[in-house]
Amino acid sequence: MPIKLVDTKILWAKSGNRCAMCNNILVIDPHVNSLYPIGEQAHIKGDKPGSARYDSNQSNIERNSYSNLILLCPTCHTIIDKDVTKYSVGRLLEIKTKHEKSIEQAIKKYLPTVTFRELEKTLQHIVDNPPLEYENKGFDLIPIQDKVRKNSLGPQAEQMLKLGMASVSLIGDFLNKNAGEDYPEKLRVFFVQKYKDLRRETDSGDVIFYSLVQAASNDSSYPRYMAAAYGIVAYYFQLCEVFEK
Repeated sequence: MPIKLVDTKILWAKSGNRCAMCNNILVIDPHVNSLYPIGEQAHIKGDKPGSARYDSNQSNIERNSYSNLILLCPTCHTIIDKDVTKYSVGRLLEIKTKHEKSIEQAIKKYLPTVTFRELEKTLQHIVDNPPLEYENKGFDLIPIQDKVRKNSLGPQAEQMLKLGMASVSLIGDFLNKNAGEDYPEKLRVFFVQKYKDLRRETDSGDVIFYSLVQAASNDSSYPRYMAAAYGIVAYYFQLCEVFEK
């Protein structure tokens, strides 16, 4: 049974595209070179009989779910599977939780300090890579909390969305300043079409949310640009350009 898209998206987003053990970046930085993932979604409890830390009581769904996965570089993946005494299930869960918490805290730290510089660098790749097709359909404004409930966003996604709201005013100012050459419209078209494409693939609000954040950041592994991405997604969420109204 393969790992589902929902589990992959959430794992990579919460891990900040970094190894949970050595903290090495698991993609070639898109701000420097072409994007290429090198991370491995390692099983905390083994995926088959005879594998490290295998638990016969797990169902296939549990075995390949986000809760049983940890994002690692190939070297660290080999290390944990060679020493199951040192890297027990409990120890790996501690490592995963600590790493994801550090990523979350780093993003929260930068969210209130996002500037035009981060927004410009984060959004330029979107302007340079417009969608091939665009379906024009409008959305009406509704209360944010109602929209969160309707789209079944989990507690952590909801929290990060609300924190991203702190950048909404700045993003509005940035788009107004760069209104020439249809810059705001190009961004709007990108996010609306990206949302619709994701909506065809999944009904999971969390998958869509984290996928939009990854798209906005161009899969950056740097908290400063990830923070800008959360703010950008929050901006379009508030305007009801993305997610169901």
